[in-house]
Amino acid sequence: MATTMSTLATHVTAPVNFVLMRGLLSAAKRTAPYLNGTIAGTLEENGGSKSVKWRRIANLALSTTAIGEFVGATSWQLGRNAATPTISDLTVAIAKYGNFINYSEELDLFNVNSRAAQLLDNLGENAGMSINALMRDVMDAETTKRWASGAASTSATASAISLNDIRYATNYLNRQSGMKFFPMATGSTNVNTSTVRASYFGICHPDVEEDIRQLTGFIGVEQYGGYTQVNVGEFGAVGGVRFASTEIAPINTSGGVTTATGFRGATNILNDVYSTFIYARESVGSVGLGEEHTEETYMGGDRVPAIELINKPVGSAGAADPYNELGSIAWKAWFAGKVLNASWHVKVETLSADI
Repeated sequence: MATTMSTLATHVTAPVNFVLMRGLLSAAKRTAPYLNGTIAGTLEENGGSKSVKWRRIANLALSTTAIGEFVGATSWQLGRNAATPTISDLTVAIAKYGNFINYSEELDLFNVNSRAAQLLDNLGENAGMSINALMRDVMDAETTKRWASGAASTSATASAISLNDIRYATNYLNRQSGMKFFPMATGSTNVNTSTVRASYFGICHPDVEEDIRQLTGFIGVEQYGGYTQVNVGEFGAVGGVRFASTEIAPINTSGGVTTATGFRGATNILNDVYSTFIYARESVGSVGLGEEHTEETYMGGDRVPAIELINKPVGSAGAADPYNELGSIAWKAWFAGKVLNASWHVKVETLSADI
């Protein structure tokens, strides 16, 4: 999603060449799997403070009464009363983040060279990884938990993720009427592909990814039908969940039991506990990246990207740069995240096999 500019301005030139802006956002997106499936909120300003708002519409009540026969003016509404949806607005204060690089007169952002492109790519990845880490912390605060093999607590966790753990999460979401992200995807007889059932989304650590790949029924992303859209970091599906992995997934170092052998940790019997998130559509909200909004010029009231690229060209520092040698490029972003529906979000805590 994207920020809304003050309507007092007639227009404002984009902070930098919009082609380069797209490049920065693309680099950010490929490093931010925790934004997969999140609902982008609307950034607002009230009384000088900025916040992001998400609007959720609850499922309508079931209609199980037959519509009555029309029998004159007094009964025309029989069975025809309009449904009243329940609308919930959730608001969270936002904070600003950013990073920058100083460069010398050899670099010109508006006449792109390979060095400029490399710096932009580096900045974009830094922006994406920063937002990714912030979104991870939002998800990690969720309290609906499943410990490996039904253990009683984090400290009692003594095994790697199992198919039953994933089945538990899927069943939990199904019982809560969670909305799936993906419809069923059928394979093709022409290329060795498989049918993937309608699925929720999951994010885990690469260590846990290797455990998931060994589960019965696992379908690698390379076996999806060619028409199936793949999300950032996605590696496959099993148990009604399509999974992505990221190296910054939470790890509770030495948090498991001290007697389980053959698992990752500081020693052979002091195990690390990994958090895997499995969630339904519309369960988590973020500000998003909004790359579809990049333009050359923004009018007052237009939405601009939540992550912006800012260029201070060589010579813009005035007396502070007497030789006109220095410039800078920076990314700046607003961020807020929230679990919008805790009943549609499960944190599975497990060990990971030492390979």
